[in-house]
Amino acid sequence: MYVTDLHNHTIFSYDGSNTPEEIIENAILCGVDVIGITDHQFSIGDRLPEYYQYIQSCKIRYADKIRVLCGLEIGTRPSPPQSLPASSEFFDYVLFESLDDERAMDFYEFIEWRRLFKCKAGLAHTDIFKLGERYGTDIPGVMRANDIFWELNTSGNYPYYYDFLTNEKKRRAVAESGIEVSVGSDTHYIAEYRKTQIRRANELLQKLNIPMP
Repeated sequence: MYVTDLHNHTIFSYDGSNTPEEIIENAILCGVDVIGITDHQFSIGDRLPEYYQYIQSCKIRYADKIRVLCGLEIGTRPSPPQSLPASSEFFDYVLFESLDDERAMDFYEFIEWRRLFKCKAGLAHTDIFKLGERYGTDIPGVMRANDIFWELNTSGNYPYYYDFLTNEKKRRAVAESGIEVSVGSDTHYIAEYRKTQIRRANELLQKLNIPMP
């Protein structure tokens, strides 16, 4: 089984406890094939070039053991800086967090803004079914049309993850939509790394033939 984890925080985030190296080495020990570092954009601030270069050096250092990706988690409560698309042009991907929160930016405004990003983009810890009910629209269809993937967040903090594990109708809807789905541990402290949940989510997506970014 191919195991990916595209949501992890390091000391570049205000709430991260481990260095990028510690996150990566823990992933290696846990049998992860692809690890993504996605520190908070609002914590990094004007240090984005430094952050990017640091993760790039980790890619090279660990290339023979694991694939390392450089991502960025972007807040949507309230709307983030308009300069971000250009600043993150060379990143592997970005994650927009909590778009289903009532304080988040308008969904259609978000779609227009997402088009400015040159890298891949995903929705982190967002209940797309809840979002669809609010806007009365087919959120997976809009995501597919705009090349946006969805994250299964296994941290245990978001009920939509458990709902997806047990709701056959929702699993079928996602599979039929054609959107890509990632797995993210949302790790802030490696002592709490949820290895079993990460493997379970990866296994489920592969069993359902749902594409992963």
